[in-house]
Amino acid sequence: MSAAIAMLVILGAWLLLLGAFARRLHADWREPVLAAPVLIIESDDWGPGPSADAERLRQLADLLHALPDAHGSFPLITLGVVLAVPGAGAEEQRGDLPRYVRRTLAEAEFAPVREAMLAGRDAGVFALQLHGMEHFWPPAVVSAARRDAVARAFLCGRQGVPRHESLPPHLQARWIDAAQLPSAALDCDAVERAVAEEMACFARIFGEQPRVAVPVTFTWTTDVESAWARRGVKVVVTPGTRNIGRDGNGRLVGDGSILRNADRAASGAVHVVRDIYFEPALGHAAERALLDMRAHHRLGRPALLEMHRFNFTGDAAQVERSLAELRLLVQGARAAMPGLRFMSTEGLADALLARDPALVDRRLAARVRAFVMRAATHSRIRKLAWISGIALVAAVAFAISSALLSAPASVRRAPG
Repeated sequence: MSAAIAMLVILGAWLLLLGAFARRLHADWREPVLAAPVLIIESDDWGPGPSADAERLRQLADLLHALPDAHGSFPLITLGVVLAVPGAGAEEQRGDLPRYVRRTLAEAEFAPVREAMLAGRDAGVFALQLHGMEHFWPPAVVSAARRDAVARAFLCGRQGVPRHESLPPHLQARWIDAAQLPSAALDCDAVERAVAEEMACFARIFGEQPRVAVPVTFTWTTDVESAWARRGVKVVVTPGTRNIGRDGNGRLVGDGSILRNADRAASGAVHVVRDIYFEPALGHAAERALLDMRAHHRLGRPALLEMHRFNFTGDAAQVERSLAELRLLVQGARAAMPGLRFMSTEGLADALLARDPALVDRRLAARVRAFVMRAATHSRIRKLAWISGIALVAAVAFAISSALLSAPASVRRAPG
């Protein structure tokens, strides 16, 4: 009797554990398992800028061209494009407040940058993605300029092409009103107008609708996502959750969502997850990124790396260091991960949705093995699993699935 009671207690503990983390575990289970390592290098914030930015883009393209694989294919970088910046705004009499004057990437002044983007796209080393019309919500920055000297100077745009990086982080958000903290949600009609405007602007500049959107500061709402999807966006790049605002201290506020690669949103858009950071200007080295990439491959996940324009627009020495680290990253990834695939974010999403057998491992044993490893990456789940004993069951499942995957194909096909 005591053994039966003990077994019931153990089973009850297991059920409680599984129930408490059901959403996260289900998300880990439903995510496809990749059969080959995938690297996507994403670089955000490229847009209107001085001619020096065009030279930096050409240097990136030249670096990629110098690193073909054994089949003659080149690595690829996605560019998250910002379409507009402030112009030199006239001072309004009411409150002496700068008004917002927009300059877009279509203007002649920015032709070198635009042409460098298009040349890289046509050469197959750049893929262009929508980051936003601006890297901020203009009414919010105008409002903040009443009391914030930095925002005011940014709007006036009198010291060359303004860099949104000069703004406080909360004011760099596009899809919230962060003029005051905590932030406020935007009106749905304003979102619709802004999305329609940026989609049309992207199409005029590049001759095609954007199919991938990267939310600015990874802060966006389902309204934004739906508006993008209705106008042709197929893929939304996420950090694994959705941030919808900023609290009173400027910290990101999430909606509690758990997003995984190949998740289909209610809008019809597909989510992919970017969660490896590679910013050489901030001290991130290729060696650390390579470790993260290999860990992602063991979990059956693609490695989407995030890096920003600022790595390549600083002083010449910093630019050289960033280019050198990027070169080491590509070369090291190829050496460490045979069969490495470079691809665009859109290409990844298409392959995941189609469950392309060249990329996605559809065997049950592969899914079980990846699921156990993914669950173990969550520290609370891992600790409670060992306390409750369910980790022993997971270990057996891992061992069996690993044995099946390592067995010769003839053995796996043998009857009975």
